[in-house]
Amino acid sequence: MASNDYRLKNIYLPQFDGVRGLFCFSILIIHHHFSYINLPSNIGYFTMHTFFIMSSFLITRTLMIDKGRSDSFKTFFFKFYIKRTLRIFPVYFAYLFFTIIIGLITARTLYKPILGINYELKYFGWMLLTFTYNFKDLICLFTHQVYNKSLAFPHLWSLSLEEQFYIIVPFMIYFLKEKTLRRLTIAMIILFPIIRIIGYQWLCTMTDDNMHRSFILYRCTIFQYDAFFYGTFLALFDIRWSNQTMNRIFYGLLALFILTVPINGWIIHQQTGENFMHIITSYEFMTRNGQYIYIDVLVNLLCVCFFYICFKDENRFSFLKNKFIVDVGSRITYSSYVYQFIFIIPAILCYQYLTNILHIPKLPVELVLVIVSISSLLLLSHFSYNTLESYFLNKKDKYLAKFKGR
Repeated sequence: MASNDYRLKNIYLPQFDGVRGLFCFSILIIHHHFSYINLPSNIGYFTMHTFFIMSSFLITRTLMIDKGRSDSFKTFFFKFYIKRTLRIFPVYFAYLFFTIIIGLITARTLYKPILGINYELKYFGWMLLTFTYNFKDLICLFTHQVYNKSLAFPHLWSLSLEEQFYIIVPFMIYFLKEKTLRRLTIAMIILFPIIRIIGYQWLCTMTDDNMHRSFILYRCTIFQYDAFFYGTFLALFDIRWSNQTMNRIFYGLLALFILTVPINGWIIHQQTGENFMHIITSYEFMTRNGQYIYIDVLVNLLCVCFFYICFKDENRFSFLKNKFIVDVGSRITYSSYVYQFIFIIPAILCYQYLTNILHIPKLPVELVLVIVSISSLLLLSHFSYNTLESYFLNKKDKYLAKFKGR
């Protein structure tokens, strides 16, 4: 692939959709919180950052191309938000509507406190509607409300974080010169790790709840915005290192990332006596043992190196071109992510009943429930894509047609 081509044209890289498809499954497995069929939480962390960086790169590249084709900021702005709104809103608000119905149905049952839907909608519904839900944990720090009450909404923080980037990026791309945009990108990449370290020290003075600190640190915009600027970096900078050099850096970072799991897990196990698997699969693992200092930077750099390798050699990581995972990544990753708890919550409740009440061995129960849960989710997501999403995608083409040639 010629240098810079990926920045100047909307070149399709199937590995991107393959990454989406493959990593989608890792998130789904982790969110079941099972004992045996589970993954270290660092993998989920890496997955989310991969999505953020990939999304930012694709959005930045598209906007840079559209900037040259638009006759005004109004045209540029509306083209972008028509595409984003019709892609994001239908599935997102369909899920919110579904949870509201479930909340009403279960309002007078034992499931009301278990699901926590009514509580969450009462106190934080406005944040779900305004895509500010990723600030909920920080707000709870001061209001002393329950930050982890609901089983239905915990994943929606990431969509809020993305939408907040989508608010500023059109203005950045259109009004800033590329040289200024590059400087801003580098500044943000340097600044946010410092903010994270200061923020963690401050959070330690505010609460002893490490889980609460963790949620704030990896969900709140003021601690996580640099992931999107790594994506902008990909769109702005053409790193001309040799493939051999890039491979060495990538595999070196990958080795470090992999080693952080057993080494930190074992150290914490030795210090506290906690179960090793519980330690490495727990959400707060990334903020224990000083990992908050480097884990975000390590994960972001690893993602960036991976993408640069894909840019330079389209034949690398050929397993990511598998038709099934590419189809999942290109069509249903988004809806699968939004709808996932429709099936994960029943799977968790069944798991607790079968293992705690009926005392059936955990491993076979987990295996069956994961297969049924994920398979059902994929079927629903395919149905959603072919009906709800396709309808609005067709509307998108209709609305954008008026901007052709501008």
